[in-house]
Amino acid sequence: MFTEAGVYVKKNGKWRRFALAHYKYDNPAVNGLAIFAGFILLLIAYYITYPYYF
Repeated sequence: MFTEAGVYVKKNGKWRRFALAHYKYDNPAVNGLAIFAGFILLLIAYYITYPYYF
């Protein structure tokens, strides 16, 4: 999704390509989404590695 190729999503019976790389680099919404996704992935990795501490 973060690459130029993106991912394909089926919408209204047709496959459409969705890529975040087409947006400008200074777009605050896309940058916020990337930061939020990275934080969630970091939390998932932490809880998978240390499941008994929490």
